[in-house]
Amino acid sequence: MKRTFAAIDLSEEARRVAAAHIDQLRRVFPGIRIGWERSEKLHFTLKFFGDVDEDLIPSLRSMLETVAAEAKVFEAILAGTGRFPPKGDPRILWFGAADNGNMSGLAERIASEASKLGFPKEKRRFTPHLTIARLREPSASHGLALAHLETAFEPVRFEVHGITLYESTLLPGGSVYRKLLTAPFGRA
Repeated sequence: MKRTFAAIDLSEEARRVAAAHIDQLRRVFPGIRIGWERSEKLHFTLKFFGDVDEDLIPSLRSMLETVAAEAKVFEAILAGTGRFPPKGDPRILWFGAADNGNMSGLAERIASEASKLGFPKEKRRFTPHLTIARLREPSASHGLALAHLETAFEPVRFEVHGITLYESTLLPGGSVYRKLLTAPFGRA
């Protein structure tokens, strides 16, 4: 079994902006238990497949290559901050994306094709977000969440050129990602 997900990778500039924001929050709020995402792992998840039997990986790869071949390069904008849940004790901090619905459309297409392979569709509507922190002490993290939400930064434009299939291995020190596939967009 391989724990897998399909994602969109960031440009280096978008990655630098997100990493600088994480570093700033980390310095200002050192006493709260937080699982900060490392900059090299930052991505927009399109579909989390979960534990996938290795025999199904070739079909998953083929499906993502087909979806990518039918997609066009598009521009996304790293813009806005958010938290999950939106009210109550915060558990996740994230950056948003503006992309004229391209990322949502891509996620819907992947979900539709993945359902033909036996993967369940999400019950929640897709919201493009880039997770930067998992809060281990939600009740003590309201100040951190507020600082995150109030941080202003210049939106970062970047082109999206394809879909990446990652394997995520859970280790005591956190997850480690390994690329299984990079499927470039076609010119359809």
